[in-house]
Amino acid sequence: MTNLLTFDIEEWFHANYDGLTPDRTKGSSFRAHMDTLLQMCSDAGCKATFFTLGCIGEDYPDIVKAIAREGHDVASHGYAHELAYKQTREEFRADVQKSVDILEDLTGTKVLGYRAPSWSIVESNLHYLEVLEEMGFLYDASIFPVKTFLYGIPTAKREIHKPIVNGRELHLYEVPMSVMRVAGRNVGYSGGFYFRFFPEFVIRKAMQSANRRGESSIVYLHPREVDPSEHKLDLPSKEHFIHYYNVKGTQAKLANILGAFAFTSISEHLKGQHT
Repeated sequence: MTNLLTFDIEEWFHANYDGLTPDRTKGSSFRAHMDTLLQMCSDAGCKATFFTLGCIGEDYPDIVKAIAREGHDVASHGYAHELAYKQTREEFRADVQKSVDILEDLTGTKVLGYRAPSWSIVESNLHYLEVLEEMGFLYDASIFPVKTFLYGIPTAKREIHKPIVNGRELHLYEVPMSVMRVAGRNVGYSGGFYFRFFPEFVIRKAMQSANRRGESSIVYLHPREVDPSEHKLDLPSKEHFIHYYNVKGTQAKLANILGAFAFTSISEHLKGQHT
């Protein structure tokens, strides 16, 4: 069973907490983080999907070209990490289109997938998936079947599917984030905070269970999560815990998971399993 490896390609200061004005003049170790992630993919012999901000394409065109050159998916993460549910439908369309134009110009290949910043496709703006369909996307990967104070659609389907919006099945796939059932609730386990929070044996067990059911597990991480020395946002205690807990252990845990399971990109998986 092949699992799906994804990264949200953004800087350490890209976040969507209210009232946050990070000091972007501090610089970053973004290039080093990307070298690390690309090398880890190479070492594991796997392909991944890199959901990339359009502004990253403007600031680091060589890195976007390197991602594509090494055979990975370059997918859209929007232009500047703005929450989709705070945009009008037309603002959303313009934002996604801006990112697509930048990324396609750099790579020379069609952008097939999209993931909203901070999982910001929720019930109130689910119809924005129609925009992605109209733009010719193969898939969306923005829905997290959980409920948190930041995001989530807890009743969403857990498997890859073609979503129904306004009574119509769309001509694109929804690739929801992986969850496990804990005390009757959906809980993430294989990405971001959940990947950092849960011990490796819990992640392995959940992935094995999903694979036995014939389901792919989806890993997602950010470049900043492989470097505990990267600059940090000044956040309240709860948000700081969510954003940074156990960053120091992420790189080694990811290397172990990549060595224990088979991974590929979302578009390669869809071509092989859902066409």
